[in-house]
Amino acid sequence: MHPSEWLYLMAPVLLAGLLLWRWPDARNVKPANLLLYAAVLFALCGAAAWFVAVVASARVIFAEVLIAVWFAIGWRLAWELWVRTAGRCGQRWVRLARRRVRLRRPVPLRRRLIRPARATLTGLVFVPLFLGAVMTHHIKFADGQTPSTVAAVEYESICIPTHDGLELDAWFVAQRGSDKTMLICHGAGANKGNFVWFLVPFFHTGYNLAIFDFRGHGASDGHTITYGLRERYDVIAVVDWLKRHRPEQSRVVVGLGSSQGALALALAAADDPRIDAVVLDSPFVSPRELAHHHAGRIPLIGPALADLVLASMSLQSGVNFFSKNCSAEQAIARMAGRPVFIIHGEHDIVMPRSHATRLYQAARGPRQIWHGPGLHSNIITTDPDAYAQRVLGFLDRHLSASRPMRPRPPT
Repeated sequence: MHPSEWLYLMAPVLLAGLLLWRWPDARNVKPANLLLYAAVLFALCGAAAWFVAVVASARVIFAEVLIAVWFAIGWRLAWELWVRTAGRCGQRWVRLARRRVRLRRPVPLRRRLIRPARATLTGLVFVPLFLGAVMTHHIKFADGQTPSTVAAVEYESICIPTHDGLELDAWFVAQRGSDKTMLICHGAGANKGNFVWFLVPFFHTGYNLAIFDFRGHGASDGHTITYGLRERYDVIAVVDWLKRHRPEQSRVVVGLGSSQGALALALAAADDPRIDAVVLDSPFVSPRELAHHHAGRIPLIGPALADLVLASMSLQSGVNFFSKNCSAEQAIARMAGRPVFIIHGEHDIVMPRSHATRLYQAARGPRQIWHGPGLHSNIITTDPDAYAQRVLGFLDRHLSASRPMRPRPPT
């Protein structure tokens, strides 16, 4: 369990204890009102989770709804404590200012600035902390579909350990006689079940297929996500498993990653030469550059606010979102001439077109870029035949099925 997850597990109890100890008036809340509040919160979280599950073709996990409720209660208590502390800074001056107004006397400027100063403090401290928590801690959903349900294809369920003690839930679809495996890496907030459509165009095309849930997603361990920075080690863990348990079927390993999965795959491939080629769908250069791109729409303060949220995410996830080692652009440049295929949706409003172009230009070996039809991560469902044709055509031109096994990188 990540340290921040322990913190959020204990936070409601600790914050409630502090509130009851320091402010006795909080003890006047009736138990019946608390139960009603919890019931309404559970209903709201459950309804939101159900809606997301329907849209994503997933299934709601009851325990995850309880986790969401517990998380929300913790932040509600944190807000109450904030209001009673930082939210009341300078309250004595505010009362004096009100008295001067009633007496029709002038109010000093410094006293007029107290409320704006408190609002600014909230915006600079509490809001980034809250947004950092929401961005790095999501509830998980169960698989709503499998290779069997969407295409009547048999698959094997496997459990893969990571170097830091987590277990990843994965599927392996074998293709008789194939020594090539395509590894699918899903996006943030998704899971292998709603990314099963990335498998469908590649069934019976000469590739074994492997897909897994990143840490903090689906049926894998954890609840903390880092948008590809720590998830790179999950990719390497799956490659380790393939090379150890399916060596004859994985003499050649090709990675196909979308969004978060694209960054995780690029970072993993830079460190692991056993990944022979990468297909990066809807990619971005780095979390910081993506955040600055979108925050730049807010004049003057946007990038600064983005950095505050990223700092909060770094603090709560234990990963440095400002590190120079989290750039897909630099990772691709380090891939020693291996094939790189970049895919970007013509109507993608999440990932900037310029990011895909930069990654294409960074490749030192065989490369191709395709601006296909569709939204973010949806080109494969918009035109699956063209998707498979372009990807397989590129790989056929630049990969050899008889490449020797590569050594495992040092850990």
